[in-house]
Amino acid sequence: MAENRSNLNSSIDFMIGIGTLIGLILAVTGALVLSHAVYLVWQLYENPETIMSFAQSLKLAKANVVEIDLNGLDPLRLVAWPFVILVLLLQGKIGLWAIEAGARLLGAGKKEK
Repeated sequence: MAENRSNLNSSIDFMIGIGTLIGLILAVTGALVLSHAVYLVWQLYENPETIMSFAQSLKLAKANVVEIDLNGLDPLRLVAWPFVILVLLLQGKIGLWAIEAGARLLGAGKKEK
């Protein structure tokens, strides 16, 4: 009976260790995702012309592009900015979710020990 309890306790400790490791990996991954989002925002702040690479990817077919004169403004750039902002917000939210999930797993691992 005591041997079964020790095997059960060692199995539970092993699973707690795996959960803690997964929590740590999630927290680190979330922090990296957030730092990447901040880096991209800073790059766009310093050099707004980098939005053109994203704007070019929005151009699906040249035949369907309507030429609009907006006093020298490129309509693709005007459309690309909201998309880039939404993508960066989504990236930040995913990073926060990963950090939160990792923190919960780390907290659960400490609570059980």
